[in-house]
Amino acid sequence: MSRPIPIIDGHNDTLTRVFQEDGGGVPGFLNGNEQGHLDLPRAVLGGFAAGFFAVYIHAEDVNTGSSSSRGDDGSWTSSPPPIDYAWAARETRRLFDCLDELLEVAAGTVQLCRTVEELNASLSGGPLGIILHIEGCEMISPNLCELDGFYEQGLRSLGPVWSRPNAFGTGIRFGWPSSNDIGPGLSREGKDLVRACNERGIMVDLSHLNLAGFHDVASITTKPLVATHCGAHALCASARNLDDSQLRLIADTNGIVGCNFFTGDLRGDGRFETDMPLSRMAEHLEHMVDVMGDTHIALGSDFDGAAMCDELSDVSKLPVLIDLLRSRGWGEPALERMCHHNWIRVLTETWQAS
Repeated sequence: MSRPIPIIDGHNDTLTRVFQEDGGGVPGFLNGNEQGHLDLPRAVLGGFAAGFFAVYIHAEDVNTGSSSSRGDDGSWTSSPPPIDYAWAARETRRLFDCLDELLEVAAGTVQLCRTVEELNASLSGGPLGIILHIEGCEMISPNLCELDGFYEQGLRSLGPVWSRPNAFGTGIRFGWPSSNDIGPGLSREGKDLVRACNERGIMVDLSHLNLAGFHDVASITTKPLVATHCGAHALCASARNLDDSQLRLIADTNGIVGCNFFTGDLRGDGRFETDMPLSRMAEHLEHMVDVMGDTHIALGSDFDGAAMCDELSDVSKLPVLIDLLRSRGWGEPALERMCHHNWIRVLTETWQAS
């Protein structure tokens, strides 16, 4: 494998995994934890310089919606039910405290990236960069009273919904074959949330948002449109994927799509199995390039939140993907744009307060 190109990854669920029971905690992340996809030693091997680390809140009863509402292919046949604000707020505080512990113990090795300058330092061989992201805003009240406090704690990105409804909008179920054209758009509070994020310089992530909500964000935001971890619906009819009209709209705003690594969103048969050839992911990336151009694509792994293919089983294997793309004719400028330059361009604009 060639020397890794520094990568900014659009999405992972590593904080949630590491700081759950038996997840390894701070020592596991810093020293290596074979249970998951991402830790510091393997990130260094893979050229993972920085990424969007999600605060994602499981249902209080982790079994809720996990069996009776799943189809034979493992996908949900209906949206998971809403979760309670009090539970989400309590779990968010716990995860923020755990992140503070990690940053204190690993000072000089891991850093919280609040600015593009800090992100560039991570790309230049500095500490691994954590961009703090919230996936599903159940811990934010409809009046948004928590948002400023979260921003002060380092929040720079959020997705209004995960794949369940909340006060701000409608999340799309995991379904195949399926469309994301389901349910109403953003609520009044959801539209206020988008405006408030623009005002503060917080990125709004379109991943998991339904089609009506997608277009609501597009009509409101003053920033480039971003979907951190999605595939191409033209190649896999997953509800989580974007159709070509959505891809073109994102490109028209000078935005970006991080290609998801999740086999269920890439294979094309609705299965979650890991025996998918890595070339299938290359096909999704190349379709996005055909539709959007290579200035609007990135990587959005969903490490520690989804099934990865065997050839890309953890973060250390990222150079395998890069070398595959080289073998398919990708030049170094295009690879560098995908790996980090496109993210830097978008975040330079997005993180400026309006």
